[in-house]
Amino acid sequence: MKQLIYTILFVLAIDVTFQNCANPGAPTGGPKDTIPPVLISSIPLNGTTNFTSNTIELEFSEYITAEKLKQQLIITPSTSINYKSITKRNKLIIKLDGSLQDSTTYNFNFADGVSDITEKNPAINLSIAFSTGSSIDSMSVKGNIEELLTHEPGKGYVVGLYPKTDSLNYFADKPMYFTTANDSGKFQMNYIKRGIYKILAFNDDNGNYLLDPAEESHGFLQEDIHLDSATEISTIRCLLQNVKPLALINARPVGRYAEIKFNKAVNNYSIDPFVHSNIVGENNDIIRLYKPENIQYGDTTISYIQAQDSLGNQISDTIKYVYVDSNRKPSTFSQNIKNQNLQTGNQQTLQLSFTKPIAYFDTTKISIQSDSSIYFVPEFNHSWNQTRTGIDIHLQLTDLIIDSLLSTLIIEDSTIIDSTAKPSNQPNVPSLAIFTEDGAFLSIENDTSSAKSIPIKKPGPKPTGVLKISLDTQETHFTFELLNKNDQVVYQKSNAKVFSFPNVKAGEYKIRVLIDSNQDGFWSHGNLLKNEEPEEVFIPDEKTSVRENWVVELNLSF
Repeated sequence: MKQLIYTILFVLAIDVTFQNCANPGAPTGGPKDTIPPVLISSIPLNGTTNFTSNTIELEFSEYITAEKLKQQLIITPSTSINYKSITKRNKLIIKLDGSLQDSTTYNFNFADGVSDITEKNPAINLSIAFSTGSSIDSMSVKGNIEELLTHEPGKGYVVGLYPKTDSLNYFADKPMYFTTANDSGKFQMNYIKRGIYKILAFNDDNGNYLLDPAEESHGFLQEDIHLDSATEISTIRCLLQNVKPLALINARPVGRYAEIKFNKAVNNYSIDPFVHSNIVGENNDIIRLYKPENIQYGDTTISYIQAQDSLGNQISDTIKYVYVDSNRKPSTFSQNIKNQNLQTGNQQTLQLSFTKPIAYFDTTKISIQSDSSIYFVPEFNHSWNQTRTGIDIHLQLTDLIIDSLLSTLIIEDSTIIDSTAKPSNQPNVPSLAIFTEDGAFLSIENDTSSAKSIPIKKPGPKPTGVLKISLDTQETHFTFELLNKNDQVVYQKSNAKVFSFPNVKAGEYKIRVLIDSNQDGFWSHGNLLKNEEPEEVFIPDEKTSVRENWVVELNLSF
């Protein structure tokens, strides 16, 4: 009996040993696999003609995965045919759900859609081209994509070719041929049919191969591309701008107001007959109308409106609308100070904006204060924007006036007001400030503004340098811009070839020159729908450093 037990235990031990040998764990150590899978064979072979099957099969040098194929595979010319992909060890099988077009050259570009199964190394330059006809289309086009205002490469931009037709719609038509630019902004498309094309590049954030100009930067070439040989095109320069035509969506009552809704932001407008109004909405795409006293609730009102977007696209229309008696509360009234860095030194401009049109401005409620006992009403002039929702108040804040105020001297043409006459609701203010009292502004809905104080500072010594510019150019119309690290324009000069900026804050800057090639007084962004490319932008490769108490001389050619 013991002998039988020993025999059974021996057999079990041998079996466990062999099972362990047959199912080894993943090996440890050794060099990391950095070699990508290599294509060994394919059906069809690259360059095959008269291909009629709906199955494509690729065999690789090692086990592969294609889990990202749907996002990476680019089939040109574009097709609506769906497909399924299957991976079996070292093979990738693609089954097309339908038949390809006759006498057409197709290019399957896999990008990084196929990789080895261990380290996910993608196959390099993996593509298959074949024809359903008797010949392979052999035209090609290559070029470069860059951002217009920075000259940064258009990394990952979709580049599309569209057959030139009178009905071409970039917002509804997908490109016939397309590819994506690499990290350097370079691209190349192969196996294209001879013909005349338009080319468009855009940052396809939503991955639908359709341009959304409100969200996606884009660029194009004005000239048609005539493909009858391998072609290299000039750089496509891209810019974010919504070129869709301005369109009126509706006019309807919203609470106690009437509102006119557009498909994009409105830059300026006019309404006849006049009615108090202003631009509202998160996207500045709504004109809000306030009911005049002579209009009754429920009465149909007819107005003629003209509106324009930032690109100069215009629309005019006659609209009908009504005001509805509503228990909804009026919209909130508030004011905003656009600039809080007032300094002494000649004319300074205080900019205020409001959420409703202003009906009345009490100019006596603007004062300059030095402390709790002394303040005076300064002389100033002001200007309103079109809708009376913004005001620029221009004040003379010369050192003489400010020093006299601080010395409690009487200023000529100004009146020192005794402290007993000051409003009781005055908040604590800095030692020197512009002060607007409660009720300085009254909206058309009788809202009153609240008291505000804006400090006035005396410029102190700053770490600044001098920047001297000399431009060697044949251009006569241009704007030189100096940009800070946040890409904000801090200095600019137009049409001058020798000039200087005397008090530039120490730091690093970029230079940009907008060239007005057509000499119309404006630098043009261009317009895809008008087939007008943007005007040129010159950007030096190197940044410019300004040091304290140093004079920097720059000689630039463009």
